[in-house]
Amino acid sequence: MSRSDFLVISFWCAAVLALLAPVWGRPDAVFFNHGDLFTYHVPLRSLTAGALQGGRLPFWNPYILLGLPHAANPQAALFYPPAMLCVFFPVARSLTWDQVFHLLWAGIGMFLLARTQRLDRAGAAILASSFALSPLLVYRVTAGIPTLLAALAWIPWLWLFWLAGDTALLTGAIALQLLSGHAQFLLINAIGMGLWAVLRSERGKLLKVLAAAGAGAAALTAVQWALTVQFLHLSVRSNWQGASDLYTLRPANLSSWIFPGALGTPFDGRWSGAVSEFYETGVGNVGLVALALAAVGLVRGRQRGPALAAGLFGLGLSFGPRFAPARILSALPPLSYLRTPARWLLLPVWAALLLAGAGLASLRGVRVLRGARAFAAAAAFLLLAAWGMRFLGPQDPTIYLAPHAQIAERFGGRPMRVLTDPVMANPNKAALYRMRNVNGYEAFYLRGVPVWAAAAQGAPAADASRVYVSRWPSAVLARAGVVARLGAGGVDWAKAWPMTAFVNAAGARLDEPLKIFAERPGLWRAIGIVPSGAVALELSEPAYPGWRAWRDGSPARLSSWDGLFQKVRIPPSEMGRKIAFTFGFEPTSWAFLACAAAAAWAAWLALLLVRAEAA
Repeated sequence: MSRSDFLVISFWCAAVLALLAPVWGRPDAVFFNHGDLFTYHVPLRSLTAGALQGGRLPFWNPYILLGLPHAANPQAALFYPPAMLCVFFPVARSLTWDQVFHLLWAGIGMFLLARTQRLDRAGAAILASSFALSPLLVYRVTAGIPTLLAALAWIPWLWLFWLAGDTALLTGAIALQLLSGHAQFLLINAIGMGLWAVLRSERGKLLKVLAAAGAGAAALTAVQWALTVQFLHLSVRSNWQGASDLYTLRPANLSSWIFPGALGTPFDGRWSGAVSEFYETGVGNVGLVALALAAVGLVRGRQRGPALAAGLFGLGLSFGPRFAPARILSALPPLSYLRTPARWLLLPVWAALLLAGAGLASLRGVRVLRGARAFAAAAAFLLLAAWGMRFLGPQDPTIYLAPHAQIAERFGGRPMRVLTDPVMANPNKAALYRMRNVNGYEAFYLRGVPVWAAAAQGAPAADASRVYVSRWPSAVLARAGVVARLGAGGVDWAKAWPMTAFVNAAGARLDEPLKIFAERPGLWRAIGIVPSGAVALELSEPAYPGWRAWRDGSPARLSSWDGLFQKVRIPPSEMGRKIAFTFGFEPTSWAFLACAAAAAWAAWLALLLVRAEAA
């Protein structure tokens, strides 16, 4: 990067920071969002922060949906360096800085990509604004999904290293994009890259670099993708039927590509659909300046076919079931795990930016009025900023995150469960109190939970993202250790089994007292005298690969009960003896995966050092 390039991109970053200063410059504010930041990401990162501050990795999340893996959840972003801000700063504050960083990162990457493609600085600044300030990225902030923003911010960096033929840096960039928390955009972008490459004359070289970098990134991220694949297979997402009518593009949405407010917004009262649907389907606008340049590129640009093909492919898939090939492709793994067709809009947006770059390149020899390019760069920034600032205002998080000391004192860290009334807006807030909740909100969770929830409710009580059991009390809840129901009117109590209990051959609880210690998430200890007739000790934690049990220090075999939870059998010879039971969770093959990933990162860094010394 030349000194002039550095000055231009620094000025661009300073302008973005100035626009966002009313949020990041206030310690008591976050970006306004319509829900997911407080209801999902703050609880997840709070759990991560608490564990890491305590010197351990958070493998298990017992606080929502009866319990589920935490490290295996990609949106926990446990292994993504920028997400570690939550360890050192308040969680909501760290998420604000995370979002600011990724908007800047997206713009810097786009600027450098444009410069390596021999566009002038004004043209590179136009593309930087057209990507980083586009609704495709800005709306992820307002929707409160920082992991989507992070994944998108890496895309220009991937293309930068790929087109430069730098396999090593591309490997690292793919790895960090995957670790950032949302593999959907990684997959969609990779498909777009592959399609674009196939239609290029240098397809062999491009595909070779992409394949090698993908293989290397798989080694670097073994600690994440291996756990996530296992979780997906054992989750409700494994039964997902592919593309659906949820969050699909409609022809009317195309009008927002010219004017983003054509169909209204959630703020002006003219948007008629779900709020979340606006932020998924209204993201096609790249600004009038880039759109005009894309039209020039479509007419005059060189090799415009690959970009146009990738864009049309993504546009078709964004229509979901309305587009016949989408019904076929969505049934194929790993595309079968994608449930938001509108996210394929990434490809037409990226195609428009590629075409805009081609349009700029085609105008390289055309004489224009002095200052016209600088004016176009300023216009591109200001037009998108004027629209984006409607969505990037400050919000006080206190009303959403203010703690209730009595709730935390009664239930926090205790070996018992609660049921939050489904009308309460944020069941995941239980994680902030370290309180075990039956209900919750999660992108995917264990597939046995909906069956259990239906038994507890007496009717279906789960959908693709939520469990909302409301029936109170019930024998099913009592056996799972649910002692209280939390609602707007206060706390209702009921008798319940302890979360570990001796049972006889008929599955009835035996009342022999146990000393129960829930030492941390994923670690239970119970000490007691085995009563006459006991055949097992039940634990009301969902069965999942990685759970292990010990009886007086010796490994004990686990089996399932109630179709969801787990138990350890007790031989008749143990009757009347005082026994210490331990249940612990560690992801399957964790030691091997951690060592393999550490070795891969060490080799990658060594390669970069050797290359730097050779240069």
